[in-house]
Amino acid sequence: MKKRRSNSMSRLLLLFCCFCLVLGSLSMVACNSGSDTESGDGGAGAENKDKELVEVIRIIDDVKLGGKFTNDRYAIVKVRPEAVPEGAITDASQLRNKFANAPLYVGDYVTEAKVTDVKPDNADDDEEETEHEIDPYELGYVVISKYEEYAEGKNYSPAIKKAIEENPGRTIYFPDGTYNITEPIVISADPAKSVALRLSHLAVITATEWTDPKLPMIRLGVEDEAETADQTPAVSMEDAELSKQRSIFVIGGVVYGNGMASGISIEGGKDILLYNVSIKRTYNGIHVHYANNDMGAVYANVDNVNITGYEATGSAGILVEGTRNTFSNMRIASVQYGVLCTKTGEGNSFRNLHPLTVGMNNAVKVDENHKRLPEGNERFTAGFWDMSDGNNFDVCYSDQMATGYLFEENCRTVAIGGFCYWWTERNQYNVGYESNGKFNAIVVSGKVSLGRPAAVRAYLSIGEEGGQGVVLHPVYSSKDDMLPNDLAQHIPQ
Repeated sequence: MKKRRSNSMSRLLLLFCCFCLVLGSLSMVACNSGSDTESGDGGAGAENKDKELVEVIRIIDDVKLGGKFTNDRYAIVKVRPEAVPEGAITDASQLRNKFANAPLYVGDYVTEAKVTDVKPDNADDDEEETEHEIDPYELGYVVISKYEEYAEGKNYSPAIKKAIEENPGRTIYFPDGTYNITEPIVISADPAKSVALRLSHLAVITATEWTDPKLPMIRLGVEDEAETADQTPAVSMEDAELSKQRSIFVIGGVVYGNGMASGISIEGGKDILLYNVSIKRTYNGIHVHYANNDMGAVYANVDNVNITGYEATGSAGILVEGTRNTFSNMRIASVQYGVLCTKTGEGNSFRNLHPLTVGMNNAVKVDENHKRLPEGNERFTAGFWDMSDGNNFDVCYSDQMATGYLFEENCRTVAIGGFCYWWTERNQYNVGYESNGKFNAIVVSGKVSLGRPAAVRAYLSIGEEGGQGVVLHPVYSSKDDMLPNDLAQHIPQ
């Protein structure tokens, strides 16, 4: 009897365990099913959950007492309503030009009690407002992310075009990031339609799917009907009311040609400004057209712009066809011509420019008199090539170019305090100043220095005697001590 009772108890325990296991499995299935309904992709539960969340402003970088609420110090986040403190601010516009009434730390919510219009008297005076803390909204800029949310690899051409069309007279701002474009950014010469472009230091506009290396990425001062840079004379200044003119400018950032495009063209308008821009991997860096007015001038001011090409044949750092423009404080590299002024590019001013190339200038062909041949020199380089009249070069430095300054016969350029230097043996043609035909330029206190021996070397090489050019106070130095009379035979008396 005992044995039979024991077997019955064992069977009952086994049945009970099985029942528990089945019940547990059913509970897990129910939980999973409920979870899927609540948070699964596309489920009604997920939609309901999202609807429950609210947007609120939270601190992402500490703000001191009296600190300004700049856009890099806070972010808009979604949280559950019960987590939001009383008086929390949900609209970023309420923080513009406002100060912290109490210290805030990463993760804090911004409430009305912690915001003030006036900086508190007991706030620290050492609160720094550096350039990277500029709030574009505070300055009234139109931020490009309003038209296209930022993401790597996107084509921003449609968004940029729409932003320009909808915001005449405004500044379009590009935060840090890479913005791909597949067609030029066009800024109208019409003052009623023009805009300015402002890029943060690490904002990069990149050319992709480009069709022509001579087609610029950014075109300034363009007539509305034109489609290509070659068809775009500028709006005549006489046809526009000067009181309504707006200056067009591009400030900051990087214009990256990607080895397939040119950089920036200035085609019309008035008082164009390019400042603090890096132009990289472009065929031509900057191209200034002859404007559609009596003087061909847009009065462009280009300052602190660095240009790097990709050693393309025929490329120029600065190509100037227009007049009365100013270029200053620039470094130019990896192009065939640092500055190229065509026959119409006269009356321009260049100060403190430094063109440099190394890999292009080692195949210059010369005749029996060591004069450079006009043909067969596709890779010949020049720091400054002037074909026009009346340009002024002040303290400009040609670095490793075959010829530092090249003048055409009709050129009455003034070059003061120039410097031409060679420091490798790669280039065996080292000429400081050279004229195609008669020499009519004025060279004052120009220095020519050879850091290495060269097959052809000269301070000045003249294509044809009989010009009226002048060389004053020449300075020449050579590694192998070229004698003074060797120098003198190249200078007209």
